[in-house]
Amino acid sequence: FREAHPQAQLQRLHFISFEKFPLPRTDLALAHQHWPELAPWAEQLQAQWPMPLPGCHRLLLDEGRVTLDLWFGDINELTSQLDDSLNQKVDAWFLDGFAPAKNPDMWTQNLFNAMARLARPGGTLATFTSAGFVRRGLQEAGFTMQKRKGFGRKREMLCGVMEQTLPLPCSTPWFNRTGSNKQEVAIIGGGIASALLSLALLRRGWQVTLYCADEAPALGASGNRQGALYPLLSKHDEALNRFFSNAFTFARRLYDLLPVKFDHDWCGVTQLGWDEKSQHKIAQMLSMDLPTELAVAVGANKVEGVSGVVTNCGGITYPQGGWLCPAELTCNVLELAQQQGLQIRYQHQLQDLSRKDDCWLLNFAGDQQATHSVVVLANGHQISRFSQTSSLPVYSVAGQVSHIPTTPELAELKQVLCYDGYLTPQNPANQHHCIGASYHRGSEDTAYSEDDQQQNRQRLIDCFPQAQWAKAVDVSDKEARCGVRCATRDHLPMVGNVPDYEATLVEYASLAEQKDKAVSAPVYDDLFMLAALGSRGLCSAPLCAEILAAQMSEEPIPMDASTLAALNPNRLWVRKLLKGKAVKAG
Repeated sequence: FREAHPQAQLQRLHFISFEKFPLPRTDLALAHQHWPELAPWAEQLQAQWPMPLPGCHRLLLDEGRVTLDLWFGDINELTSQLDDSLNQKVDAWFLDGFAPAKNPDMWTQNLFNAMARLARPGGTLATFTSAGFVRRGLQEAGFTMQKRKGFGRKREMLCGVMEQTLPLPCSTPWFNRTGSNKQEVAIIGGGIASALLSLALLRRGWQVTLYCADEAPALGASGNRQGALYPLLSKHDEALNRFFSNAFTFARRLYDLLPVKFDHDWCGVTQLGWDEKSQHKIAQMLSMDLPTELAVAVGANKVEGVSGVVTNCGGITYPQGGWLCPAELTCNVLELAQQQGLQIRYQHQLQDLSRKDDCWLLNFAGDQQATHSVVVLANGHQISRFSQTSSLPVYSVAGQVSHIPTTPELAELKQVLCYDGYLTPQNPANQHHCIGASYHRGSEDTAYSEDDQQQNRQRLIDCFPQAQWAKAVDVSDKEARCGVRCATRDHLPMVGNVPDYEATLVEYASLAEQKDKAVSAPVYDDLFMLAALGSRGLCSAPLCAEILAAQMSEEPIPMDASTLAALNPNRLWVRKLLKGKAVKAG
């Protein structure tokens, strides 16, 4: 495009590619050497090239002007897994240049039908081949086809256009997602989720105002000195596994890409098998054939080598994991967003919100009011304090993180250790480690607890009873931070439209028997949420923000339909209704 139109101002390009056999990064770099003139773009692509995990990998290139979605897997399988957000969105299809005879598995009628479903009215296609069965298959799917002069020595090629408007299918209307064309939003929050969402929406041209209840950002769950970054994996929960694997890799790419400073060290994270139960869990995780770039098995001797301390435990290491300072990251991302147009209003505690003239009227403490076209609730454990959200099945978890001074033995720690708690290497900026965290479900108490302080230390000693360095941990200075997280029973975030609880029960009262008659999920117009990040917000917040920004902007969402369904805020109700079971609020 830039070669053909050097003077054009390229606003945004969204490119989607399906790769059944993605190249390793080293092979990609070798291939790029043949085109040195493309080096500026090739280097960006190589730097962000994802590990070979199935599903969608979103890459942000050229300072955010180019979005590249790499779907790893068989295109015939993947197109059936796409969310309805991609229907009638594709402007142009480019088909594999290999002759169909050399890649027969790809050229199926199912693929041609999927292309027609995804193409917008007026959308085009082009393919190097001129094979008759390809032309006929695309015509059957709904494209108007013609032959044109081919490239170079190729005599003919096929081109097509979608001249009709096909019906929009919706296979699971109870998980349907809607966006907004209003481009003006108020975000209620002040932590890492609201900061990254602000940035993602600004990149798409939204006008964004952030309302924070506190006098400064990151005074809630995002305010810790150090937090661990690693994926949450489970052999028994496919959606959780898919989400957190891709969320982790997206988070690393985004954190490396952000032009902001924050204390961090991608030193690796080792999850230890400190008892029989944890050893069994780790063995199950290691049986999932994970890429070695994501996770590898480590014995006790190897753990000592990579972590620098003796634990007498084996486990699983995430070599690309590490720790970062959430408070610094949040504050500096918000500062970057302000440079791009974000407006922030501190000391604005939202009391309630209501519809008024196709907008949302926000009532804050102190008789302050504001009106906005769209609202996103990203306010952590306070998410359920409004009439629209009071029935959400979320709960609060209070926890205390201890800040401990380093010792000569602790200073040897080179990786984050996870056991029945976690311990970070020292932050060179303050010579302290973080150890935590206590867990009090249903509590919102943020007062310092001496019991929690001692329990954080004791859990470390109990897990590594022979480790002298663990016994030397000193919590006597009472240095700690208490915060409250928002969580769900299935350990997945809630991202999307705020569901209407009462309307859901009414509309879906007979859902188990009448799925074919189901209407789209009842939701509040122009009201969205990003919540329930639990203890893995540093891992999940970047991808959750990108998913919600894409949904709100009516763009393709970088996640398959079944995993998106597992993130839908109405999922726990709908699962019961689909089985004909009763639903209770909360």
